[in-house]
Amino acid sequence: MSDPRSRILDAAAAVFGRYGYRRSTMDLLAKAAGMSRPAVYQYFAGKEAVFHALGERLVGEVIAAAERARDARDLSLAERLYGVLTAKLDAVTGGFGPEARAEILGEAVEVTPALVVSFKERHTAILAEVLDGEPGLDLAAFPARNVAILLSGALTGIAQEAGEPGELRALLREHVDLIIRGLARPTT
Repeated sequence: MSDPRSRILDAAAAVFGRYGYRRSTMDLLAKAAGMSRPAVYQYFAGKEAVFHALGERLVGEVIAAAERARDARDLSLAERLYGVLTAKLDAVTGGFGPEARAEILGEAVEVTPALVVSFKERHTAILAEVLDGEPGLDLAAFPARNVAILLSGALTGIAQEAGEPGELRALLREHVDLIIRGLARPTT
């Protein structure tokens, strides 16, 4: 059995995913965690604290998965980029429809802005690290960080599309392939 704090965060993911941040209450969070409301308050000062802690946990998981993909040197560049990007896509699409995704992401920006900015910077840096120094890419006109920003922006758009996670992953795969082909050094 997980510790109470983890149990609350697990329950919060489902509650926030179903009701969004604004309509979620500490009563709903407590009920989903199988605890009393006063018991939840022993671990979190309120709904915002739960939302922030859940965000921190999710960011940590996504960054760890992205770093594993970045460091998988036995994979092709396309596979590593795709792995870094799908770590984020899978977290964003995890059981939410496009409307719920947009609402949760909007609420995250509003409720935990520093966490969102930090995550975006860290994820972009990982993408840039995958690209930087990769032989065969022409990054003179398009610096790795700029390409990483473009990849990340496209991922945001893909995540907001209607469709099943598998369909969104296929769109992301096509985008990665397109970017790599566009950056490939011409052969003479």
